[in-house]
Amino acid sequence: MALFTPRGLKVRIATPYAFALMARVFPSIDAFRILQLTEEVENLPKLAGFTSGLVVFALRLPPLQNALVVFTAVAVFRLVHLFGLFVPPFTLLLPVSRVYSFVSGYGVLLVALLAFGLFTVGWRGVLAFLAARACCGLVFWLFELAWSRRSYRMIGFPFTASERSFFHAFRLAASRLGVSTDLHVPDEQLHRSHWEHVFSDLAVKWPIVVSRFTDDA
Repeated sequence: MALFTPRGLKVRIATPYAFALMARVFPSIDAFRILQLTEEVENLPKLAGFTSGLVVFALRLPPLQNALVVFTAVAVFRLVHLFGLFVPPFTLLLPVSRVYSFVSGYGVLLVALLAFGLFTVGWRGVLAFLAARACCGLVFWLFELAWSRRSYRMIGFPFTASERSFFHAFRLAASRLGVSTDLHVPDEQLHRSHWEHVFSDLAVKWPIVVSRFTDDA
């Protein structure tokens, strides 16, 4: 019971439910675009970490200020993701996040950023940057754990940040088209006949993406 985005992000949502939601915005916005938007939403905190690191290194901030700026920037975007606060200017960064997701693989950008940091602020500044990211990650890991436990108590399934990214992506698309953003799907809309055309469109255009899905369709 999982979907996968074009770049391999695992979203543990049943295919009928996910495609029933995406049927609301199809064909104006197809399933591939929703899955791609899911990646953009998911990567926003990572983009914030990279961008804030670039800024503090370029400004040659001392280690304490460096750590504070990086921690705050990442925390703000993690809170945006946690509570779904996708309003300008945060939504304006989604296209940037798409580009970031294309070029951030294999740690190349991080290595380049750390090399730049060593050149501008030295090892102490780089260490402050890494420590701030790690501390923020730990704090929000605890938040995510609590959120997953809450979702498990409410609906019987421990949704994680990836599933939340999908829901945010759907709601962004639905809001753009003026259709319902309600995550409740009536039983009759879960029938394959209701959403099969959306699934088939994705399978024809992007068979590699569909081939990764678990077989619950």
